[in-house]
Amino acid sequence: MAGPVEIRAVGSAAQAELFVRLPARLGGAAAGWSVPLFADTRRIFDPGFNAALAEWMVPRWLAFRGGRPIGRIAAAWPRDGVMSQGIGGFGFLALEQDPVVLRALLDAAEGWLRAQGAAKMRGPLSFTINHEVGALVEGGALPMPRMPRNPPWLPPLLDAAGLEREMDLLACTLDLAEEAHRPRFAALLARWPARSELRIRRLRPARLAEDVGLIRDLFNDAWAENWGAVPVTAAEAATMARLLRPLLLTGAVFFAEWRGEPIGVASLIPNIEPAAARLDGRLLPWGWARMLRALAGGADSARLPMLGIRRAWRGHPVSAYAVGALLSAAIDWAERRGWRQVEVSWILAHNAPMLQAMARLPAPVSGRWRLWSKRLGE
Repeated sequence: MAGPVEIRAVGSAAQAELFVRLPARLGGAAAGWSVPLFADTRRIFDPGFNAALAEWMVPRWLAFRGGRPIGRIAAAWPRDGVMSQGIGGFGFLALEQDPVVLRALLDAAEGWLRAQGAAKMRGPLSFTINHEVGALVEGGALPMPRMPRNPPWLPPLLDAAGLEREMDLLACTLDLAEEAHRPRFAALLARWPARSELRIRRLRPARLAEDVGLIRDLFNDAWAENWGAVPVTAAEAATMARLLRPLLLTGAVFFAEWRGEPIGVASLIPNIEPAAARLDGRLLPWGWARMLRALAGGADSARLPMLGIRRAWRGHPVSAYAVGALLSAAIDWAERRGWRQVEVSWILAHNAPMLQAMARLPAPVSGRWRLWSKRLGE
């Protein structure tokens, strides 16, 4: 008979390192878990790197049975108590296939969030909806950065734990060999009298801080009315600038400007996940060389995590042309880099206009992730 499950709050450096390494200890990619580079996960919880920790509380817990680590979870709650609109997050979930362990981990996060005044718990979120989101329930065969993977038994366990299914998030993948967007859009653009007033430009690495500030401004406007939206803060944007710099070796951010006004943004990052997956979390002794090759041009696919237009332009012809031009620029860039596939992710499952745009590329749905929730006032 299995022994009792003990939950311990992460408090020491040794426990923090165990939290980082637990997905690998549970079998890693062979068992179905994402295993980000250990150094990357450490940075998420390092206030010296992740400035967002000044604005968010992110406690962590480990589950043990007989002294053996068998699970982990984290919670997230804004220090001002306002930013999340009463919804606390749970995430960084990894565990052995055992509903008792899952229940104990969820209870730890739920109890802490209740004490902060949360009205609802939502997840998996690592650690807000602007970061890693959901549990993979379907597809996802092409691993991508920040698109988590988990064993197929985890979603049914979350269902059985009494959580409610709340939202599905989709990935759509374009095979460049089948791409039909650019010739069709070029013909439309040629007939538009105002085409010379729409400009697409790339992010300027020499003015990274300024352009990251613009990304934040565009994102917070374009995504403000989306389901579950949480604004990117200035602190998060500062961390984003640090994360973007190495990705810009081959990735790109594009801005759409109408008569000189920035109205839209799209980003494209190299898919370094296949290289990272072979490292089992470790950069040493030779992992750094594999990652550098992937960053510098060794990837053969990419992820487009951001494509949006300011709300004031929704429904205006300029919006449609701006989206089309941003997609053309991203596809041009992918072709130039030799990337054979581009995953557009994630997209809310009820976002019919975006899914229709994906169908025209064509970029069919290739993966589905799910979020669950629980009301805490009951």
